[in-house]
Amino acid sequence: MKYACALTAMLCGLFIGCSDQKSEPLPDLPPVEIPADVFGFYSGILPCENCKQRVVDMDLLNDGKAVVVESIMKDSVSVDTLRGTFVYADSIVKLSLSDNSVRWDFKRDKVGNLAFMKFGDVYRDADGVKAVLIRFYKKFKK
Repeated sequence: MKYACALTAMLCGLFIGCSDQKSEPLPDLPPVEIPADVFGFYSGILPCENCKQRVVDMDLLNDGKAVVVESIMKDSVSVDTLRGTFVYADSIVKLSLSDNSVRWDFKRDKVGNLAFMKFGDVYRDADGVKAVLIRFYKKFKK
């Protein structure tokens, strides 16, 4: 009983002591600048018709070359490295990989990520969710 009274008194003192905090508005932060270029590392999941999942890690290099590591999950995982080039114009990134046998288009959004395009429009799955490759401004190590 003594412990309960002592604990109650301490908690009341704590709450009363903390109630005199002054709330000042936070200072305005400068807006975050999104780089205008598309060079960098991207990662995400793209649609796949004959597999469970297709994970893509993509490097767009400043010399116009692209390196894509594609992991396709079926009953087992197969990893393939695709190399090629890309062109960026009017918020659209067009990739040509593996001697033009693979062609992908992406639309760059306002925060720098790339949304997969199919038939000239941003792809959405059955639930209406876009397939987006997220841009990482600092490449992480695996």
